[in-house]
Amino acid sequence: LVGCSYPGTSAALKGCINDAQCMSYALKKHYRFTDQDIVMLRDDGQQRGPDFASTRASIYKGIQWLMTDLRPGTCLFFHFSGHGSQKRAIYGDEADGMDETICPSDFKSAGQIIDNDLNQRLVMPLPAGVVLHCVIDACHSGTAMDLNYTTEYNPRMRTFTWHGTPMGHKGTRGGTAVQFGACRDSQVAQDTSAMSGGTFTGAATYALIQALEHGGPRQTYSQLLGNMTATLHRATASSNANAAAYSGGGGLLGALLGGSSGPREPQTPVMSCDKPIDLNIPLMFPP
Repeated sequence: LVGCSYPGTSAALKGCINDAQCMSYALKKHYRFTDQDIVMLRDDGQQRGPDFASTRASIYKGIQWLMTDLRPGTCLFFHFSGHGSQKRAIYGDEADGMDETICPSDFKSAGQIIDNDLNQRLVMPLPAGVVLHCVIDACHSGTAMDLNYTTEYNPRMRTFTWHGTPMGHKGTRGGTAVQFGACRDSQVAQDTSAMSGGTFTGAATYALIQALEHGGPRQTYSQLLGNMTATLHRATASSNANAAAYSGGGGLLGALLGGSSGPREPQTPVMSCDKPIDLNIPLMFPP
């Protein structure tokens, strides 16, 4: 679990540490994770030590720990809450010509982490029988894991369908990787106090946990995504004074350069997967 609040900088966020802590609580409540199962990285001075700061190096170490000793039946979870951005694609493998990125707390000095890197470290090593769920609560995060298939939402029918093509070099070794992105690649994600009644959170993390609370831990992927979408659309249909969003153009780069994101369309979460799984099966978490 990674929370990046960037304290003391022009890019500071208020809800990301809360997101990590709330996600930890939800995993323990609904899926019997224990404190020993969870590593939390944060940058608010409350981390357990220097190795538990949400830096680029510590995120890589945390991923290495997560991906160690994988056996059939293992269920993995990776959550990032912080800034996301986009960079010109370096491998020519992006339809829009842009790589999606996440920004560690030290991104200004250590650099951002691109989607290709996350795919290589988290997705490609997954063996058969292992399931990875990722939640990326950041701007431009719809394809932050570079998975082969993404959902498209039909607002008239309120349904989801898979779109994509298989790419072997982006797939797993037989396992399953599922990602929930906070928004489409073209959108920004909100850090807001409007949804919780005063406490800042990432809008997508709040919507996901609320969906688990209301729909239960064994709801289907379609139900979870539908509940998240409905909550986010109600909450983010227009900009509000208690929301912040930073990304390339109107967000992170805009904020650093003094720009403004302005009015935006409702934030729409995106589910992606290495394969087009049945969206009507229950969430693949341990019972």
